[in-house]
Amino acid sequence: MFDIVIIGAGVTGLSLARELARYKVSVLILEKGYDVCVGASKGNSATIHSGHDAVPGTLKARYNVIGNALFPKLCSELSVPFKQNGTIVFGTSREEMAEIHRLKQQADINGVPGVEVLDRDGLLKKEPWFGEKVRGGLWAPTGGIVCPYTLTIALAENAIQNNVQINLNTEVSDVKRNGKVWSLVTNLGNFEGRVIFNCAGTHADILNNMVSHKQFSIIPRKGEHILLDKRIAPYVRTTVCQTPMLIPGGGHTKGMGIMPSMDGTIILGCNATEVHDRDNSDTTKEGLDSILDYFELNWEHLPVSKAIPRFPREAVIGAFGGVRAHADTDDFIIGEAPDAEGFFNAAGIESPGLTAGPAIGEVLAKEAAEKYGFAPNPDFVPFRTARKFFRDMTTEERVIAINHDKNYGKVVCRCEQVTKAEIASAINAPIGARNLNAVKMRTRAGMGRCQGGFCGPEVLKILSETLNCSPQEITQAGGASRILVSQIAADNQAPA
Repeated sequence: MFDIVIIGAGVTGLSLARELARYKVSVLILEKGYDVCVGASKGNSATIHSGHDAVPGTLKARYNVIGNALFPKLCSELSVPFKQNGTIVFGTSREEMAEIHRLKQQADINGVPGVEVLDRDGLLKKEPWFGEKVRGGLWAPTGGIVCPYTLTIALAENAIQNNVQINLNTEVSDVKRNGKVWSLVTNLGNFEGRVIFNCAGTHADILNNMVSHKQFSIIPRKGEHILLDKRIAPYVRTTVCQTPMLIPGGGHTKGMGIMPSMDGTIILGCNATEVHDRDNSDTTKEGLDSILDYFELNWEHLPVSKAIPRFPREAVIGAFGGVRAHADTDDFIIGEAPDAEGFFNAAGIESPGLTAGPAIGEVLAKEAAEKYGFAPNPDFVPFRTARKFFRDMTTEERVIAINHDKNYGKVVCRCEQVTKAEIASAINAPIGARNLNAVKMRTRAGMGRCQGGFCGPEVLKILSETLNCSPQEITQAGGASRILVSQIAADNQAPA
């Protein structure tokens, strides 16, 4: 029995949990995945949107702008790297420039600060190497970048620090009213809560429609991205997009962008296609080809083309996808269901969901606290201390770290300079890594140029040793994704 049960451990659910920890209530998060941040919160462009492209009057516009303003303080409190590198939307034709002027008017209505329409000369002062056909563009200085899984894991750790309980691998199959409380049926038993928050992403409609006559549908939309090697990073400073458009085979998308990441790689994307599977974020040949074709066709317009004249296919090191929860209302669905007291929705959270998540959590927590009389928690701690990564340490700091723990001297991932000490720390953390993907999200081991080809076996070995289990039990991403299927011979023993 808990005061609050949150279904879903993405950026919205964990932002909400952290905000509810400011009150004297018991909070439980139920997450069906193998880790926090395994849904849309992980598979996105890592962009903090300014709010210029959200339709005025929508909840997307409101929470985008509020959320954007929260990020500097939030990331400072959680020790999460964040940068306001600005966003440029460029145009190469009269029609595209007309769209850019429309976006400027939209930004003004939404209350986005500092947005300007720049002619070519003004644009070149921001990025001096745009192609010859670029006429001008929109400049939004509050646009930013953050690592989405670093942020979400930090929210989880700070929530746990403030006594929030997180249950992974726990799937809710039924929700029903039981007197004055809500009863939730899961694969790991039943849980009860006075107040329920539905942050279940692509499954949010299923849960809402169990308890409310005001029903809605979630239409899953997959977005795919391509990663470029760090050698491209010096040429991409701002987030650069062409005017919103539909690309061949891409479906509904705000437009294609080239985006620097906080970790030095470059993200290309994304497309958006409606899919039937709510959980399958696998990339497709058709989807990735549509992105590659777009950038090969439009590479000459981008600032990076002056240094690298043709699209560098050889710099592609990886790809990833994410399934977004598009609601049939075409907007966020936020608040208490009108005929299900104590059941709150945070549904349809697609782009700009990463930006809006902290604002949604803040507003919903206050709304519930006011209605149900939650008392403030004077012991709430908003700060999280993060260890400095070995790759970011000075020589002197590395010496001190190795003297304290010799495993800092054992580099496991050469691409990202991740040490055995850091991997062990990630496994032993409050919400610890239990598979290769979880280690990757916490340390970047396996995210470099070789994509785990060198370090993967060693990370598996460290997981097995630290968790005191057979290597055959270690998975790539939970469930049945085992890496080793059998042992052909015991250690130091020849096969029979």
